[in-house]
Amino acid sequence: MKKCWIQFGVTLAVLLVCVCGFIFLIDPLYYYHAPTAGTSVYLHNQVYQTEGAARYFTYDSAIVGTSMTENFRASWLDEMGLHASKLSYAGARTVDLRTVLDAVYESKNDVKFIIMDVNDYQLTGDPDATFVGESDGSYGDGVLSGAEYFLNNDVFWMSVGRTAEAVTGRQPDPDEAFTWEDPELFSEEAVKNDCRELISSFQWKKQQGLLTPMNLEEMLQTCDENMDNVLPVIEAHPETQFAVFYPPYSILYWQEQIVQDGLEEMLEVYRHSIERLLEYENVQVYYFQDEEEIITTLNNYRDVCHHNPQINRYMFECIRDGKNLITEENLDSRIQNMNRIASEYPYDSIWDE
Repeated sequence: MKKCWIQFGVTLAVLLVCVCGFIFLIDPLYYYHAPTAGTSVYLHNQVYQTEGAARYFTYDSAIVGTSMTENFRASWLDEMGLHASKLSYAGARTVDLRTVLDAVYESKNDVKFIIMDVNDYQLTGDPDATFVGESDGSYGDGVLSGAEYFLNNDVFWMSVGRTAEAVTGRQPDPDEAFTWEDPELFSEEAVKNDCRELISSFQWKKQQGLLTPMNLEEMLQTCDENMDNVLPVIEAHPETQFAVFYPPYSILYWQEQIVQDGLEEMLEVYRHSIERLLEYENVQVYYFQDEEEIITTLNNYRDVCHHNPQINRYMFECIRDGKNLITEENLDSRIQNMNRIASEYPYDSIWDE
């Protein structure tokens, strides 16, 4: 009997070693290395994969940012003579961006160019918060320890899946990572529904006394603290050109700001963040918020903020060609133009239809 138990223990140990070795070889979440054994890049979980992709993939440029970057394609940067990696992280706070950027510079890559977005919640949210910390807990702490990784059922089956794809030749196109391009997602009604829910939620919280709004001074201080999570990386790497863009939210996003009595304050926060970015010679700022034709065409959007991939392509072409740049000379006029559009827009024409 004792011999049987010994044999069972040895067999189990061998199986565990084989499973762990298999997972290490495939490494589907890129904790230890880039794809090997004939597997291709398969990006599907930003929380667990983006940091490793930043550290182990080979590239000379990167798309870094939130869900607003998901519909960019890394192959577009081929037009600039670059080889890009897509390092999107939906919902990323500035702490998360700092983590990804640190991993970029811990890699062995000579990084020439980075495209990165800036959004309102990143400027006015808790500067110590992370996406995982603000989520519903389904991602745990966002990192699997060594034992958790090698003994995780999902990771094992992901490894099996990557192997099966390599064997059958049915591997995903890494250029389509994280994209959401179904035309049915985008409609005026979807945007209006999202706006209704956001305004209703705000009004309910206000009635319940659950809101503690910041004044402008507090918002600007919070903005500075968030910017300070990212700007030291930019300053430390003058060899990298950063193209930082402010995406075009729909006009109903701006109505929401008006309802919350936050239009003027939010625009001042945007202005302040841009002023800080313009202090760096290796940063170019692209401003798309006041693109009136885009933001007033609600069929471009799936909610009050997220637009279709055609807009991403337009923004990339502007970045590629150096168009729509913000400078110290035109910053005030662009912010004033956005204020004019948001303040004077006939919102009733949307809701009366």
